[in-house]
Amino acid sequence: MSSLKKIKKLIIPAAGWGTRFLPMTKIIPKELVPILNRPSIDLLVDEAIESGIEEIILVISTRKQEIMKYFEPNDLLEKELKSKSKWELLKNVKKTNREAFIRVVYQYEQLGLGHAILVGARFFKDEPFAVVLGDDLIKSNTPVIKQMMIEYQKLQSSIVGVQTVEYDKLNKYGIIKPKNESEKQNKVFEISGAVEKPESSNAPSSKAILGRYIFNYSIVKHLENIKYKDNEEINLVDCFDEYLKEEKIYAYEFQGTRYDLGSIEGFALATIDYGIENPEISSILKKHIIKLASQIYDDTITLSLNEDNSHIKKKKKVKK
Repeated sequence: MSSLKKIKKLIIPAAGWGTRFLPMTKIIPKELVPILNRPSIDLLVDEAIESGIEEIILVISTRKQEIMKYFEPNDLLEKELKSKSKWELLKNVKKTNREAFIRVVYQYEQLGLGHAILVGARFFKDEPFAVVLGDDLIKSNTPVIKQMMIEYQKLQSSIVGVQTVEYDKLNKYGIIKPKNESEKQNKVFEISGAVEKPESSNAPSSKAILGRYIFNYSIVKHLENIKYKDNEEINLVDCFDEYLKEEKIYAYEFQGTRYDLGSIEGFALATIDYGIENPEISSILKKHIIKLASQIYDDTITLSLNEDNSHIKKKKKVKK
């Protein structure tokens, strides 16, 4: 058992421009946009630490240095909270002092996920590592990376976290190819490759890779060997075919609700769901949702009646 490799390090790529959140992201990194009163990046760091990760490699651009300020101690703020005996707030603020867990690495060009992993992995030696994408928040009883780390201890092979997605959304994700079609409904199964954002009609399965990975370090060599033109993105799945000639990759269907934080819709849904679970605002939020649902129902009925009446009037005019 002592020869089994343990996952100690994790990369969070978060260097993108956040264009779907402009104009706000002109001055505020998208990763600092809150879900309730916590920046989304804090929730991802939570997942890593709660999974037993010892070091987080945060890959950001030089435009996003404010992210690390969030994880640094603020002595003046803590002193102020102490002087006013705001102990619960002080406790919550101190929880964010996590700079000891985080190493910042700058990605000077945004050339895709494969490039971001190369930038982060240069601080590793021959050891497996995890990857959590900054755009993917997953709410689960057991952190998803922890779920996958448990599987890694059994398999000692690279693993991609997947879930089934709707047919019309397959062209938004990397879609895996099962090695054995009869196993694709299993919780864990071996894959023969993956296709980046295929047309839905040509997708090899309905299983999408959704922002969670564990790789053996040998993946780095294959990413380095990808030939690409200047300013062309290095897609992670582009190295899978060569990698699979030497090692296995498994798909793991994780348990949890995933929110696409690369979209305004995803942020809105996450805020609602996390709000419903927050004891301070849960009852107020539920009442508001019930009120809105009632209004939407009434509006739908009214619209339906108006359409029916309009149809009847048209029929009467035809008879005349």
